[in-house]
Amino acid sequence: MKHLYRFYLALFLFFILDLNGLNAQSPLKISYQSVIRDAAGKLVINQSAGIKISLLSGSPAGNVVYAETHTTSTNANGLASLEIGAGSILSGSMEEIDWADGPYFIKTETDPDGGTDYSISGTSELLSVPYALYAANGGVQGPQGIPGPPGSPGPKGDIGEIGERGPEGIKGDKGDKGDKGDKGDIGPEGPEGDPGPVAGSDKQIIYNDTGEGEGDPEFLFDQESNHMTLGAATINPDAALEIQSVSGALLLPRMSTQQRNMLNASEGMLIYNIDVQKFQGFVGDSGTTTVAMSEVSAATYFIGNDGVNVDYVAQTFQPQFTGLLQTFEFNVSSLSPGYQLTIELYEGSIPGAGNYLGQQNISLNSLAWTTVTFPPTFMLSSEIVYHFIIRPTVVSNEFIGVLRSNSSPEGEHSGGTLFSYNSTSGTFNPSALDDLDFRVKSFINTQGWVDLH
Repeated sequence: MKHLYRFYLALFLFFILDLNGLNAQSPLKISYQSVIRDAAGKLVINQSAGIKISLLSGSPAGNVVYAETHTTSTNANGLASLEIGAGSILSGSMEEIDWADGPYFIKTETDPDGGTDYSISGTSELLSVPYALYAANGGVQGPQGIPGPPGSPGPKGDIGEIGERGPEGIKGDKGDKGDKGDKGDIGPEGPEGDPGPVAGSDKQIIYNDTGEGEGDPEFLFDQESNHMTLGAATINPDAALEIQSVSGALLLPRMSTQQRNMLNASEGMLIYNIDVQKFQGFVGDSGTTTVAMSEVSAATYFIGNDGVNVDYVAQTFQPQFTGLLQTFEFNVSSLSPGYQLTIELYEGSIPGAGNYLGQQNISLNSLAWTTVTFPPTFMLSSEIVYHFIIRPTVVSNEFIGVLRSNSSPEGEHSGGTLFSYNSTSGTFNPSALDDLDFRVKSFINTQGWVDLH
């Protein structure tokens, strides 16, 4: 049974001209590109395709003035590329077409299996004849355009080398050193003073209070159990350290990631990381842990595919720890219930050119954080950059909104970048300062610092 495919094409025209002049022997070619998807909207990637091109005169049902066939292959983005005029000619000649005698139409017929059993066809009008073809038929060149603005000034020249150091002046004479005086006699030892009073009682810790020994009935230490309390009149036998207060709080050590990593850490240590503004603890066998994230929520990006406009995003990340991927989460700000999305996982820092690992399809029915669960088969390494692509699964008139940063404030994941897909060029455009609102959670089984909130 023949597979059904949806066929999307973006046609880009340009011409390869002989720089020594236009004549009947100049190569006349049209660059042609098309994106091929299956019935589910999934890209047909790295697969052979057979394509027949026909140029029609006057109308979509007009006479065929030129026809040829091609066998080409789609790339990792489902894009097939060829040159009209460079295929296997079936009829006609590009050199004999009078481009001024329009209109002309381009008819495409495609066999997605790479043969000549063409099951998909489409016809579109060539709305504008480029100058190169028009001139090749004897057309008249238009007037010269207005000169553009002057170019920017060239780069500033390099700073010259520092000149040689001048001669050092003559050093003055050192003065004479004075004579050392005689050592004085040791004075007589004074009498021993009376013992000072013992401050505090009943396990109170003694401290210096303006030169006097003092004890506090709510600052206690039990030498037998090594338990201590601050702010209570008795020591809690089950608490190694107890702090009672209604006017102050416990302040943990505050340090950067670099300072934290210099510690000879032991399990159970707690700090506040000033780089990521998170409480962190050093643990072992930590289970499911957030290994990459950004939670800024400063702007919205809309995802959708209405058959003309195709908009979706990609987010790169590098895990903080090595472990099995559990979930990918992103923040939804607007939706139409039942909207279908495909979430693809790749290895690599350039969306569209990475190593495909797997995907999950979901149906959105609620706002805020959405969790996508992956089977525990993808081991994410802390030494490798990965990326997720979030794209619409089917063509519809509905769009959804996902939250992101907008460079002010910047995204929180220093090793990641948000990319938006350009359906015109078929490439991803990076937004270096921004991140999607996202979380990646993995199951880790080693010692390490983890976020506590």
